[in-house]
Amino acid sequence: MSRPAALRFHGQPVGGRLTLRGGDAVLERTDDGRIEAAVARDGPWIEVRISGSGGRDAARAACVRDARGIWVALQGRVYLFEVEHAHAGPVGVESTGDVRAPMTGRVTSVEAAVGSPVREGDHILTIEAMKMEFKVTAPVEGTLAELLCAPGDQVELGQAVARVETAGASGSSA
Repeated sequence: MSRPAALRFHGQPVGGRLTLRGGDAVLERTDDGRIEAAVARDGPWIEVRISGSGGRDAARAACVRDARGIWVALQGRVYLFEVEHAHAGPVGVESTGDVRAPMTGRVTSVEAAVGSPVREGDHILTIEAMKMEFKVTAPVEGTLAELLCAPGDQVELGQAVARVETAGASGSSA
């Protein structure tokens, strides 16, 4: 199966074509980049091994599909992939400061305070699920504008748990 892919990475659009055949996936980007990977599914988890890396570039991600698209939780961050429909143009995925839960679980700690400056990748809070801890990080540089959960709260995969406002933001939430 091959289909157009309209994604954003670090706020920049990445267009291309995604081809899936059995356990293999190929992303051919419009900027002439190409990524080949072996993909294995284990329940809600997907393991991806980038071809040509000798298995060194392997990652395990949690994936869930809902009405908005496919949510992927990887290394403490959550990405939303929206499907491009044939009857519509590319679906834009805004690069926002929304911080989303990478897994259903319980908030065990909050490391950052509202109003504090954060850089992309800074630890904001920790969620525990199935005896594993997930460190949730800032998706962009800015100011932690809002915390939407507290220690002890139960959160769902993809649920907004905080919001980071960037210097150019208008102050309204998406």
